[in-house]
Amino acid sequence: MEFLKVTDNLGVVTVSLNRPEKRNAFHPGMISEITKVFKNFAKDKRLRAVLLTGEGSSFCAGGDLEWMKEMASYSKAENLKDAKRLYDMYRLIRTCPVPVVGKIFGHAFGGGAGLTAVCDIVAAEEKTQFCFSEVKYGLVPAVISPFVNDRASRANISEWFMTAKVFTSAEALAGGLINKTGTAAEVDAYLEETFKLIANAAPEAVRETKKLQLSYSTVAWKKMEPVVTKLIAARRASAEGQKGLSAFLTKSVPQWSEKAYVHPPKI
Repeated sequence: MEFLKVTDNLGVVTVSLNRPEKRNAFHPGMISEITKVFKNFAKDKRLRAVLLTGEGSSFCAGGDLEWMKEMASYSKAENLKDAKRLYDMYRLIRTCPVPVVGKIFGHAFGGGAGLTAVCDIVAAEEKTQFCFSEVKYGLVPAVISPFVNDRASRANISEWFMTAKVFTSAEALAGGLINKTGTAAEVDAYLEETFKLIANAAPEAVRETKKLQLSYSTVAWKKMEPVVTKLIAARRASAEGQKGLSAFLTKSVPQWSEKAYVHPPKI
């Protein structure tokens, strides 16, 4: 694997995003490798649990700059194909037959925050920052939305999605996106205890329990897949999307109206 580190410790596999120089930002190569790994997990009867984490200083900073440059010139059909590949990656992680445990730190922005949502159990270091940044750039958090809505509080999701605010691990915990936050040592202790508990549980019972949990959502995910992939493909090709992507690439702030609000309206 070029963009992942995968290690197996007696049926507990660690999958670590491995582009630390890019803060583990997504691009097609990484998406392809994650998809391949989790496809194989679905067939591995020996597997007990998966730890999903990253190398370096950040878990995942979102979309890779070069990928975003390519995306800006994609046709609608190319964007749709690209969105379906991304959706398949999230779906395969979420439907992995064993518990997927996330260790989050540094930054979990955009698609990285989406990765948080497809884990079953998540611990984040207390200084971690989260952000669903899409609307800031004229896009929509479409592909990740079915999975985030399945996990976190609807009220919190509305705020996170529609404001693109950067929020803390304490806010992520209160909103149901993660299970635990604390110092690095406290997170490691929590994860160690979590894997001990999984190891002491009956393997087939754990798999059947996860299958039961997933059954409540699987129909909705299948129904939403064409909706969300078509939506993000359309948004990327839209005038706003093109303007936002251009701003992202030039590290500028897009202006969405002639007069941007400086102060909230008087009520």
